[in-house]
Amino acid sequence: MNIGIVGAGKVGCALAQGLKSNGFNLSGVYSRNGDSQEYLCQKLGIAFENNLLDTVKNSEVIFISVSDNNILEVAEEIVRKVDKDILCSKAFIHLSGALTTKALRPLENLGAYTGSLHPIQSIADKDSGWKKLYNIYYGFEGCEEVLEYALRIVISFEGRLIKIKEQDKTLYHAAACIISNYTVTLSYAAYEMLKSIGFDSQTANEAFLPLIKNTVHNIERFGSIGALTGPISRGDHSVVGEHVKALNALDKELENMYKVMGRKTVEVARKKGTLTNEAAQKIIDILRL
Repeated sequence: MNIGIVGAGKVGCALAQGLKSNGFNLSGVYSRNGDSQEYLCQKLGIAFENNLLDTVKNSEVIFISVSDNNILEVAEEIVRKVDKDILCSKAFIHLSGALTTKALRPLENLGAYTGSLHPIQSIADKDSGWKKLYNIYYGFEGCEEVLEYALRIVISFEGRLIKIKEQDKTLYHAAACIISNYTVTLSYAAYEMLKSIGFDSQTANEAFLPLIKNTVHNIERFGSIGALTGPISRGDHSVVGEHVKALNALDKELENMYKVMGRKTVEVARKKGTLTNEAAQKIIDILRL
């Protein structure tokens, strides 16, 4: 399978290096940013001309690894620069978790096969990000022809593929944002609270890391319901009330965030079976916005 990469950002670099490590033949790399293209080629140990036409022409499968806002624009650029006869029956795959294959419609209209393959992982750097692509789940949406290619690639990463319906893509990506992006936001909120009571920056950043890691470990072992601990799980409404008072004095937005998260936590505790109806109602009353 000859694979081309369009876009040499963090995810594009990670995917290209991982594919090469897995034995796939990389047949071209194109980036509007010449420095990024050169950097990726150096990492791969392969010299490619930064040419969109050659990358598409020489590849059976072309990954479009650009920001969501630019996927349609890149698809339209390919349509303008590459002959229809070349595009026909090639597979184009974008890596967005939020967008569907509609973003590749200009290519599909000319006979290309289209799909999206989203690694459910956060890639933070170009150098070692490819190692994060192994043993994870990948969300796929697209046609059956592209699914065959996607399966081969996911299996090479020892991953698992989940088929997602086009109409479900937005909720799927929202869930990914909650678990990844908002975990960072919650960490920052806790950091702000610790700073407010005199913790230095390093300690505020590091103090709760073991707690975060062990919580993730518990979710892995017991699931998101079984892993729940803390005052709401125990029905300690007086503790929850004191938290709300302290946050009200510190930051109204943090107080509201605590209340919203707390009400959802009541739901989890009820499903776990550790919270009586009476205790749950007392906590809900405290957490009213």
